Amino acid sequence: MIPMDMKAVYRYIDQHSQDFIHDLSELVKQPSVSAKGEGLHECAEKVEYMLQETGFSTRQLPEVDGNPVVYGELKSKHSKKTLLFYDHYDVQPPEPLDEWRFDAFSGKIHDGRVYGRGASDNKGNIVSRIKATEAFLKIIGDVPVNVKFIVEGEEEIGSPHLKSVLEQHKKLFSNDATIWEFGGTNYEGRPEIYLGLKGVLSVELRAKGASRDAHSANAPLIPNPAWRLIWALNTMKNNDDRILIPGFYESVQQLTKEELQLLKELPLEERKIKKTFGLKEFLHGRTGIEAKRELLFSPTCTINGFLTGYTGPRSKTVLPNEAMVKLDFRLVSNQKPDNIFKKLVKHLKEKGFSDIRTIQYGSTEPTKTPATDPFVEVVATAAEKVYMKTAVVYPTSAGSGPMHLFRNMLECPVVSAGCSHADAKGHAPNENITIDGFIKGTKFMATIMNDLA
Repeated sequence: MIPMDMKAVYRYIDQHSQDFIHDLSELVKQPSVSAKGEGLHECAEKVEYMLQETGFSTRQLPEVDGNPVVYGELKSKHSKKTLLFYDHYDVQPPEPLDEWRFDAFSGKIHDGRVYGRGASDNKGNIVSRIKATEAFLKIIGDVPVNVKFIVEGEEEIGSPHLKSVLEQHKKLFSNDATIWEFGGTNYEGRPEIYLGLKGVLSVELRAKGASRDAHSANAPLIPNPAWRLIWALNTMKNNDDRILIPGFYESVQQLTKEELQLLKELPLEERKIKKTFGLKEFLHGRTGIEAKRELLFSPTCTINGFLTGYTGPRSKTVLPNEAMVKLDFRLVSNQKPDNIFKKLVKHLKEKGFSDIRTIQYGSTEPTKTPATDPFVEVVATAAEKVYMKTAVVYPTSAGSGPMHLFRNMLECPVVSAGCSHADAKGHAPNENITIDGFIKGTKFMATIMNDLA
């Protein structure tokens, strides 16, 4: 039975849903592409203003050579418990632009959805959580727990400066529990919550040949940097997707019995996922528990992009003078990005590729909150109250982010949950969030706040 005060909070959220959606649309209209350095300070100002308007005390915490972190705090008059929301206002680049139904930063409201880069990842969750707080303030003049927000502007490029901010302001960010930045519902409308993240190591390899491009007739005499990268890549991974870097798997931990049980219970909507991506089958014909285990608990090495030579229409008989490939390694407990990078550099050198320049970009460590932590039950129960369906609890996620900083440095339980949905198209053209999902997600956040108290 929903307590009377929560009914009133839910009613307020329903009655003001159009205003909430309008504010989300306005935030989506503000470009904030960290990869290109577009609109980040302006977006940070908008987020800070939204927090201030709700009643939060705020400040911007500047990152040296980075983008500002927006901090907000609202104290409860009755509770000593603190819930922290981690979010990010930066978004992925919108390209390819010609595949968008509406302008990528239009914030277009159409057919029950809000479209635009960041609508789902992560501006929808920012606004949803702020509005959940607003509902309590308007109905009871207080919040059930102390509420803190940390909203950064570099998550989409690996959060390279966030660690230093947390180290400087560790006491400021202290909390009893943290809600992470993503989550939503699956194709069946069941809420999904995540207890961890894979780590990630982003790397760029560069090969150099002649001082300038040459005619391809000179191929017998002039080295081709594109082939150098291809040969180097072939030493890193075999046809079975086994990563061949010596020592790569030596720190990988075994699943706990609780994680194995959650894995068995997880639904994997194979048919719908394959249809979404136009696939007849998953890689290596994986299915069932094997597919789930590989997705969540196996490290990977992925080519993100390869650039060299001429790629325009028809042909150009050119021998390129340089080539570049971008990779990411998704890491699992207890792999460390810096350690894996050192192993990669050593591997390439020992295979005769010391001429290839190896650059390390943003990285994060894998981390997990134990499935037995009481906060997991708080979030799962709150989800069931709002969605009237049992939550799908993922022991970890295939994605990555700086969650380890909060789990390890702040020593708090971290659970990821939000208001997105299975067809949100995050990181792709036509990113969107459903209005119904956004409103339910707002009620979900409010319920977590109430139940944590």
